[in-house]
Amino acid sequence: MNNKKCIGCGSVLQSDNVNKEGFVKLSVYEKSSYCERCFKIMHYGEYSVLDKKIDADGIIRNINSDNIASVAFLVDALNINDNIKKYINRFKNNKYIVITKKDILPKSIKEKKLIEYVKNNIINTDNIICVSSVKNYHIDEFLKQIEKDNVRRLYIVGFTNSGKSTFINHILTSNLKPPTITTSSVPNTTASYITIKLNDKLTIVDTPGFIDNNAIYNFVDYHKTLKFYPKKEIKIKTFQVRSGYAIVVNDILRIENIGDKLNSFSFYMNDKLRYEKVKIKNEKLKILHNECIDIDEPTDILINGLGFIRVTKVGNIKVYALDNRLISKRKSMI
Repeated sequence: MNNKKCIGCGSVLQSDNVNKEGFVKLSVYEKSSYCERCFKIMHYGEYSVLDKKIDADGIIRNINSDNIASVAFLVDALNINDNIKKYINRFKNNKYIVITKKDILPKSIKEKKLIEYVKNNIINTDNIICVSSVKNYHIDEFLKQIEKDNVRRLYIVGFTNSGKSTFINHILTSNLKPPTITTSSVPNTTASYITIKLNDKLTIVDTPGFIDNNAIYNFVDYHKTLKFYPKKEIKIKTFQVRSGYAIVVNDILRIENIGDKLNSFSFYMNDKLRYEKVKIKNEKLKILHNECIDIDEPTDILINGLGFIRVTKVGNIKVYALDNRLISKRKSMI
């Protein structure tokens, strides 16, 4: 067999081992453009996760050594955290910060405010743009900018589920090419580099998504993660929570007001999850890992991979989650 690659995930097609990446039945090998896994994702919604370690250090080294490379680093608007900052700073190339999933955010979060937050807290650059691949928002503007900057090779990088594959597919359709990259809400969908010559001037390269070890998809079955990610604009769930009360979200999160005054919790995450107000003496989810957090200004409590909770008033809270690594805080983005 030659080294045919799946145009959906970049795996080398093979018919020897059904449990390894790139598997396709021998009987259809010659006419296949996709591996069996990508085909099932696209046509039947059958998801599976590749058991493959992503060599993030190797990806970054390769890109840094490419003297004509530019980088589009995609950032999920609901999951802006310090880990993203660390990865962005490791790239030495010309960088564009692409804030994805603009359509998921409530309209009350203004684009200017979001860009300003990233500029002041993640990376100080003017190359920041908000996009929505679903609504084709600002995709064409981004393409005009990289053409103006005479970008010759553009690597699309970011953490898994940042929207890389969907973003690339919309770049392809904007250039009258068929969308071929496999998209899903589970980690490791892209298995290897996928190089696409967009035109005579520009080549784009899809890369495997970096795995954030602190994200929720590391702590639950991947089928459950599909239910956590919002598919359309979220409706903010806001609760006025008296001292001695808590909000419980599905079987994954609990946040208590342990201060002595009323506080306000606004959930910027999937509004289709189950939200329930309970008294602190209710034992629901108290077996989870927990962390006490002092609030001295409007603060966002990040639940990595889910979104964030805005706490508006000074006080004390206690957060229970599947793992303490999921929990972090930042000065309120809004």
